[in-house]
Amino acid sequence: MFSTGHHRILSAITRLGPKSRTDLARLLGLSKGSISIFVRDLLEQGILKEQELIFSQGRPSVTLGLRSDAASFIGISLHTDPATIVLTDPHGEVLARRQIPRETDPERCFSLLAKAVQKVRRHAEPNIGLTTGIGVAQPGFVSRDRRICLASAALGWRNVDVAGELSELTGLPVFVENDTNALILGEQLFGASGECPNFSLVFVGDGIGSTHIIDSRLYRGHHGGAGELAHSPVAFDLQNALPCRCGNRGCLETLASLQSIKGAARSAGLPSEIPELIGLANTGDPDALRILHRAGSALGFGLAQLVQILDPSQVVVLMDAALKDSVFSNVLRQEMEAHVLKRPGTQSTLILRSASNDSFALGAASIAAQHFLFGIDWI
Repeated sequence: MFSTGHHRILSAITRLGPKSRTDLARLLGLSKGSISIFVRDLLEQGILKEQELIFSQGRPSVTLGLRSDAASFIGISLHTDPATIVLTDPHGEVLARRQIPRETDPERCFSLLAKAVQKVRRHAEPNIGLTTGIGVAQPGFVSRDRRICLASAALGWRNVDVAGELSELTGLPVFVENDTNALILGEQLFGASGECPNFSLVFVGDGIGSTHIIDSRLYRGHHGGAGELAHSPVAFDLQNALPCRCGNRGCLETLASLQSIKGAARSAGLPSEIPELIGLANTGDPDALRILHRAGSALGFGLAQLVQILDPSQVVVLMDAALKDSVFSNVLRQEMEAHVLKRPGTQSTLILRSASNDSFALGAASIAAQHFLFGIDWI
């Protein structure tokens, strides 16, 4: 649909905010004549809009911004049951949302998802832009062409052509991504870290996911498994450490995930719900404090190793809202800072944020949005 020049302009405006034609020519190293041609095309197609005047030396210039109705995107999260389907605009605003049971039978799953996609499109505002694609965030391993689920223990799938099957049912291009990778792509496009060329994201849920943007691109590793922080050993006494679902012992996930925290609480005869456990810790309950302190310390130690290896500008940690302002997060921060080598200049910034119900679905929508805005080869 667009040439490389069009995509470069859309990329610059999406990542850096509204820009004038002069700004774009300087940023992209293109002539003002070329910029004018590309911008005219994007204005005529209803992708860009002219915004406010900027007054400086010489003639005033007009800034260009992305129209909210330039296009719309579907995001599907298969991260948990129920599955979540959202329709967003190019700025990540959710225009419609639906949840359905997450079926593990592929044929039934895709049939229900296709019907849900029709419903969210029908219930969205009538002035939304053309829906250009669907992103799917799924647990497990995905092929390099982002079409096939190679293996997903959560879904029980192996070599399932997710993109092909769902595209045939919906008539839209479909792009599939590992759920945690989808999270960081959503943070990059719709979140506050979009201008950071190097940052990491860690998700604390029933398991622990981690993923990385390096030089503004998702880093997958040679086999597509980069960022498996969850299965890094952090327990020093491995012989007596807890067994992990991966078959090893002492993995970070056995100490710092929500599932491990709840299990430790039940073993101690305490409530396993996180808000109640934190409430007990706030009253000084020694067992609750011990459990949260151990979990926060393990995660902080793991994050320190991540920072030592990758040196990201930011580490964003998404977690349960109750955990974010608790002894868990305080210990996490202290432990990470204690084990990171102090470098000259600024250090990696730790950002703790509450995960929302739509986080994975928004990440999925961002995959479709990036293909539209930046081109097929961007991700």
